[in-house]
Amino acid sequence: MEGDDALRMRALTTLPWAIRRRHRHRLAAALVLCVVVLCLAHRLLLLAFEYREYIYALLPEPPLPVQRREAHVTNSHRQPSDRQPRILCLIVTSPKYHDTRSSHVAATWARHCTRAVFLSTAGDSRLPDVFITPGAASYQELWGKVTQGFEWAYRNRHDFDWVVKADDDTFLVVENLQAALLRLDPDRELATGVQLRTWDTGSAYFNGGAGYVLSRGAVRRLVEDGLREQRCEENLNLGANEDVNMALCLAHLGVVFLDSRDSLGRQRFHMYPPHELIDPRQANSITHLWLKTQSVFPYKFGYAELSDEAISFHYVDARSMYLLYYLVYVVNPNNQVTPINQVDRESQVKGNKQVKENTRVNLSTSEK
Repeated sequence: MEGDDALRMRALTTLPWAIRRRHRHRLAAALVLCVVVLCLAHRLLLLAFEYREYIYALLPEPPLPVQRREAHVTNSHRQPSDRQPRILCLIVTSPKYHDTRSSHVAATWARHCTRAVFLSTAGDSRLPDVFITPGAASYQELWGKVTQGFEWAYRNRHDFDWVVKADDDTFLVVENLQAALLRLDPDRELATGVQLRTWDTGSAYFNGGAGYVLSRGAVRRLVEDGLREQRCEENLNLGANEDVNMALCLAHLGVVFLDSRDSLGRQRFHMYPPHELIDPRQANSITHLWLKTQSVFPYKFGYAELSDEAISFHYVDARSMYLLYYLVYVVNPNNQVTPINQVDRESQVKGNKQVKENTRVNLSTSEK
């Protein structure tokens, strides 16, 4: 009995210690868990703050705000006696897009170029001027297609002052491009367009979809030194992106990159169609957030931010191609507008027969 009592007493004295030890372990585990949770929460908050714009972009889109812009009168540098720059338009396409894209380009803005040449691997009667680029059928071979086009431009360089490279879903306002280039010397080695930065190195390049422009001097330097002497291929790590390759090559050859924005700092070469650019909400959309870090100059959306000297738009389908052409070239406020005629309907009853006569009276005459 005494032994049992001793064991019972020993158990009673060790039980609180065991309970306290278990509580300490639980408390330590709870503290560790709290620290882990706090660290994870802190990391999540940092990530949420860093990518907050992408999180906002996933939220429901707010209503389109009312937009206004101040009237801006530009002092045109163009004089009636000025000779307009001669523009060669090199338009990149392929046979599968002749029907849905390039034929509509040929029917609209391409007619305003001094000469428009389509770079394709096959001819087409709907395209008035095609330069066949053999061995450059796929997107991975686009650099070869474009360089073949500039080789052709070099051989005909005395017929043009500037060369613009565009895609078959680009809309170009040629007259605005001519006005922007009017005071520049085409024999200097110059290039311009909308400037972006590459993701890996941060080097500047001109977006190919919006179109980029090379002077006659830049074309000469590109072909003679960059292509024929192979200075670009031997000294640069050229990839599959044609517009990045072109910028790397031109920069390596010492061609000067010009800021293409207007006097108010608004972009004139556009990578998107007007219906996207006109909406200020697009600046925070998930598809356009990358421009905030990769655009050399601020790329803004909204009616008030669009230049009235716009030169190009990209991702323009066939229907929009005609719509833009109609609004830019056909609906012109400076055209002579014929006055609206007033229709005066008089009913005359002669005997049992009612005769209706429509008399068109000129509004200006009736007002007198």
